[in-house]
Amino acid sequence: MAGARSVAVIGAGAMGTALACHLRVGGSSVSLLATERDGDVMADWARGAPHPRLLVPFPDVSAHPHGRWAEPLAAADLVVVAVTSSGLAGVLAEAAPAAASGAVWALATKGWEPETLRTPSEVAGAVLDPARVVSISGPALAAELAVGAPTGLICASRDRTGRRLVADLLTNGTTRAVTTSDVAGIETAAAFKNVVAVAVGVAEGLASRLGQSAVVSRFGNAQAAVFAAGLLDMRRLVGACGGRTATVLGIGGAGDLFLTCQHGRNGRFGRLLGAGVPIEDALASIGSVVEGAANASAALRLAERHEIDLPSARIVDNALRLGAADEGAVERLRDVFLEALSRSR
Repeated sequence: MAGARSVAVIGAGAMGTALACHLRVGGSSVSLLATERDGDVMADWARGAPHPRLLVPFPDVSAHPHGRWAEPLAAADLVVVAVTSSGLAGVLAEAAPAAASGAVWALATKGWEPETLRTPSEVAGAVLDPARVVSISGPALAAELAVGAPTGLICASRDRTGRRLVADLLTNGTTRAVTTSDVAGIETAAAFKNVVAVAVGVAEGLASRLGQSAVVSRFGNAQAAVFAAGLLDMRRLVGACGGRTATVLGIGGAGDLFLTCQHGRNGRFGRLLGAGVPIEDALASIGSVVEGAANASAALRLAERHEIDLPSARIVDNALRLGAADEGAVERLRDVFLEALSRSR
């Protein structure tokens, strides 16, 4: 990324710290800016412990606690934001006035704002020049990105120069970042894949309870069916929201969905839920935000707005409302699962 070597990363959680590691390896001067929710991370940093969620040493970057962002923001050519969708608006409102006027902003946030259903770039557009906003997506587990595992990313912006600049900076010896102008497609797929991953997990957990077989170690029939139904739903929703349906077949759609189902916290949460673990216990076991649980209702509200059906989202909504801790709930959830599949084509 020619000319943009000073980077400020807002959010010291798993993904923010992983991006800071990645960018530092690429040669950038990186500042990691902690939010008010990152107190435990800063405490571990101060005592020399590994990152509490990544379990790897902190990167060789400068760390700044919440409230002390002004200097690194003013010096940054690129500002990367890695916070939850519910906290994005507040973070941007705080950071934008302190940042350099020509800085490019890269959003690693995925999901709809709970009340307004705005995407991350729409939230950013209220306080920033949309031409300076780039959305980062793709199948990237934070722990793998932090240690330099091969990774593919995609940078979406309507501005050709901005997306190319961010992609160049994120590309190094093990990672390739490609670009697209399909912001709506990338952001819709990124939000909805978490919902589908929960549905796929619910299907596996439910199948393991209904199958009652000692010779089957992993129930895949239900997973495959819901994965396919979820891709179809993603295509419907992306198209309804103004995105390109072809985006669903790329790394920002199917690629990101596959990873989240197999290894992400949303997939793990779904498996626990389907296996009969109470919702509160399942959330506590994950130990971090489960976006798919929060975004299921948002997806259904968007589906109602656009007059489309999203069977995979209804699986998650029903699992959250009914639970699966008793046999009666298992039977009801099974019926929801089969009805949802019957509506998928």
